[in-house]
Amino acid sequence: MTLSSEQASSSTLKTSARVPLKVADLLSRIIPATFFLIIVIRNLIDLTKFFEANSFQSRPFAGVVFFTARLTTTFFLALMSVLFLIRIEPLQKAKGVWPRIMAIVGTFCLYAVTLFPRANLSVTQTMVATVISLIGTCLSIFALAHLGRSFSLMAEARRLVTSGPYRFVRHPLYLFETVASFGILLQFISLPTIVIFLAYIVIQLQRMKNEEAVLERTFPEYHDYRLRTSRVIPRIY
Repeated sequence: MTLSSEQASSSTLKTSARVPLKVADLLSRIIPATFFLIIVIRNLIDLTKFFEANSFQSRPFAGVVFFTARLTTTFFLALMSVLFLIRIEPLQKAKGVWPRIMAIVGTFCLYAVTLFPRANLSVTQTMVATVISLIGTCLSIFALAHLGRSFSLMAEARRLVTSGPYRFVRHPLYLFETVASFGILLQFISLPTIVIFLAYIVIQLQRMKNEEAVLERTFPEYHDYRLRTSRVIPRIY
């Protein structure tokens, strides 16, 4: 009878311990999903205004490119919002607070670039920068969709993805996001924005290392995968 009581007490304690974890996991899904959803709604409103304000007659190609670039960025953020809600639970997380700080800063620091005045570019130069950003965003959507429910901003191990773009490099999403970010940088280029972009690159490289450490601890097969693939640029780095 005593043993049964101890077992019941232990079960109650375990259940009580799991409740805060479930609440924390729920908040980690809802808060970022809501944040990105708000940005998506704002972008959709801006897209509607942009479409109504432009007849696309004077520069039809340029208008379509600018509109498509904004639309793909909005779709990318919408996909992130959905994946936050449906992603699978992590098997392991990076230890300490610094990997989390790096993840947050790396995700949002580049938004500071858009707070600076736009560069004085010609229509052609703006088009080139927009196309670069568009290509990077489209590739980011492809990588993010392939990553699927394993997606995370933090350094966490959910499921090892080694197919699709992950066959060639270990961090294609970071690579494609950097291409898109470079297109944005060109539109706001100045000494301060270049410094921000370089800081962004350094932070992203550290985030890759943080994620690799977690994945190697979690998945024994990750070691062989790491040996046969480059980090971000095939056969270079």
